[in-house]
Amino acid sequence: MTGPASLDPAEETGALALATMLGGLGHELGHAADLLRRYERAVLARATSPDPKPGGVRDLQLVDLVIQILDDLGALATRLAQETPPAANIPASVLEDLRLDQLRALLGGPTRRHQPHSGGNIEVF
Repeated sequence: MTGPASLDPAEETGALALATMLGGLGHELGHAADLLRRYERAVLARATSPDPKPGGVRDLQLVDLVIQILDDLGALATRLAQETPPAANIPASVLEDLRLDQLRALLGGPTRRHQPHSGGNIEVF
């Protein structure tokens, strides 16, 4: 006689629910955009010097472009998660190459981050 069967067939096969992974991806992209917004605000607050560098404002606009890209990709991943059939799975091994353990855990499960990676203030030196 064997032990009780797992309630989630994905656990038995080492699969990861695609909707869960996409939802986590969308959420984390949103946090990355929030971190860049904090950086942008910190730089703008510090940019009161009388002689700003010529390319400084243009370079800061690139940060804003990255924020917009992350926001769009986050919204796309969230929408894909909503549209993905519940039974759609991918190999859990797709997360193995991620360098951050916390990110792997967040993308592979229902845990959501409620604060950015760094809770401290951003200071420009």
